[in-house]
Amino acid sequence: MRLLITPILLAVLSLNTFAQDPQFSIGAVSTELMENANSILLDEKIEIDITENDQMVYTNYKAVMVLNKRGDNNVDAYARYDDDAKVKDIEAWVYDAMGNEMEHFKERDFKDVSASDGISIYNDDRILYLDYTPTTYPYTLVFQSVTESNTTAFIPRWFPLGGYYTSTKNSEFIIKYNPTNKPRVLKKNLQGYDISISETPEAFVCTAKNMKAVSYEEYSPSYRTILPHVKFALNNFYLKGVPGYGKDWKELGTWMDKQLLTGVSDLPSTTVAKAKQLAASETTNLGKAKKIYEYLQNKVRYISIQIGIGGWKPMLAEDVDKLSYGDCKALTNYTKTLLDIVGVPSYYTVLYAGDNEIDFNPDFATIEGNHAILGIPDGNDITWLECTSQGTPFGFGGNFSDDRDVLVVTPEGGKIVHTKAYTFKDNVQENSANITVFPSGKVQADFSGTYSGLQYDEAYRVGALDKGDLEKHYKNRWSYINGFTIEDYELTNNKEDILFSEEISVNIPNYCSSIGNDLLFGLNVFTQSVTVPPRFSDRKQKLQIAEGFTEIDTLTINMVEALRVDSLPEAVNIENKFGSYSFSVSNISENTIEYRRTFILKKGIFPASDYRKYRSFLRRVSKLDQSKILLKQNS
Repeated sequence: MRLLITPILLAVLSLNTFAQDPQFSIGAVSTELMENANSILLDEKIEIDITENDQMVYTNYKAVMVLNKRGDNNVDAYARYDDDAKVKDIEAWVYDAMGNEMEHFKERDFKDVSASDGISIYNDDRILYLDYTPTTYPYTLVFQSVTESNTTAFIPRWFPLGGYYTSTKNSEFIIKYNPTNKPRVLKKNLQGYDISISETPEAFVCTAKNMKAVSYEEYSPSYRTILPHVKFALNNFYLKGVPGYGKDWKELGTWMDKQLLTGVSDLPSTTVAKAKQLAASETTNLGKAKKIYEYLQNKVRYISIQIGIGGWKPMLAEDVDKLSYGDCKALTNYTKTLLDIVGVPSYYTVLYAGDNEIDFNPDFATIEGNHAILGIPDGNDITWLECTSQGTPFGFGGNFSDDRDVLVVTPEGGKIVHTKAYTFKDNVQENSANITVFPSGKVQADFSGTYSGLQYDEAYRVGALDKGDLEKHYKNRWSYINGFTIEDYELTNNKEDILFSEEISVNIPNYCSSIGNDLLFGLNVFTQSVTVPPRFSDRKQKLQIAEGFTEIDTLTINMVEALRVDSLPEAVNIENKFGSYSFSVSNISENTIEYRRTFILKKGIFPASDYRKYRSFLRRVSKLDQSKILLKQNS
């Protein structure tokens, strides 16, 4: 069939040819870059000009092809600004699958919103972002912006591969600098990629090409430790127009102490007297610190406040004292000021807080972190205080700040130290129960649980729930039990010993399943919590067990006289590099048996090749946790 070229069709073809940009066409992308990808970074050109020590010009151009809805979040069409950083130019274009331009957005089309997240130790004030809703896939969004700032303390990192399930065709990252203030550079995870970093007397030029998408794999380390990235920092910088310095952590800590923590520690005489009175009866530093900490928790509350030098300088201690609120910096500084009054030394400490244990690199100093806590030296140890919490026990940071390298500001300068690491021996959940099984299949149980270490961190917040939310909590925790009611409960939060305990009476009308006149009884009534992770035929990433713990269960199971045990299972004992598991069932009397279970999981990072063995271990544990015995009716 011949295609008849009419004048109208010729005009349409000419228009499409004129409007098309071939580089944004789906046909210009290799199948390798589409594999496992929700989006593709087609082209990126970032230029950061810090040739002036007190000014940064950040030029950002990127073209992202979005293949499906899951890739929408990867366009990153936004620019931050505040009273120090100004957006000089911002635009975006959208192209269809063939590279035809569909829409063009200018600054007036971008939404202007607050950027505060309520926790960060530093946050820009505002964000201009494009709220674009696509009508078809794939599409390409091209974004460009220029931002000028008087802050050079935070040089954006280069992540040529922006995250999981996104690939990169081309990325270029240029740092222009003054040769008298050359940035330090830290390169991570570049092996195995087409990445080059060249250097001239006045610039770093980083390029990356044809980087395939990386798929997320359960139990992997944080993407920050997996994906390639390059980090830069200046020895001499400006923070909101204030000069700073720090070629290493010691020097940076000295600057923070002199510039950020000076002039913020005055308190009224009445508060000084109160602090001295509180500590008067204590003879040890930790005893005095505990009194001050309890006073802090009763007096103040946390609220995010972004003031001071770029949000890094704490608000005045006297203002915290007057207003009874502050952010992490303010409350940490306030506590430190109170401790200074009673002669207890303490260290203002900056860190990355959160479940992901992000370390400060001991060999690469730069202003970073999202939280502040207080450290009290105690011999060779440091006791850590979370000053923003009104419920956290003294000296307990929990999963929010455990086991990571942090920056402490000491009189001798900054030091990188490691916070407390909790092991499986510390993180213990110990359960016991007295259980009665009835011929109808009903189970009545008096359950007791105690939690220490990071298990306490997970449990103690339950004590603050009202009755309705508490029932929802236990329904979710024991979701594998089909229908039960909590008849009575008592929860105790022992902050002195950092121990949480629960006493619960549970009625389960139909716990046992029937086989004719007999019953099947699941032995592990209260801790069937092991989830088997998915299978990976070709695991790429290392295996990370983020938290170790110990679970100990001792259940006394009583059968009413109408029931008897048919037979007991053999004892099981498993040990490997990941931990151990054991359970046993023994006769106590004619109508009573005892079920014992111990499950230990060890924290650690293991080779990818170990994942199959780890999955097999959890699969076996899960299966054993569902072990049942047959209860026969006495005739």
